[in-house]
Amino acid sequence: MHETFLSEQGTLQVPAEILKELEAKPGTPFVWDIRGDGSLYVRAKTTSLAELAGMLKPPNGKSVSIEEMNPFR
Repeated sequence: MHETFLSEQGTLQVPAEILKELEAKPGTPFVWDIRGDGSLYVRAKTTSLAELAGMLKPPNGKSVSIEEMNPFR
């Protein structure tokens, strides 16, 4: 577990070990969310949506066109 403190300027420093594990680089955006139970969730956005393209393959090699996906055809 790592502990950091809020600076006089209102900033927090993320420990180097955590940044390394997250593969965060300068400019990496972090998303902050307060959950209903009061806990804080912080996530580094190290993967872009474009990098996820093509990672899911259609079952049994079957694919459909955009037109076939349209429910109002």
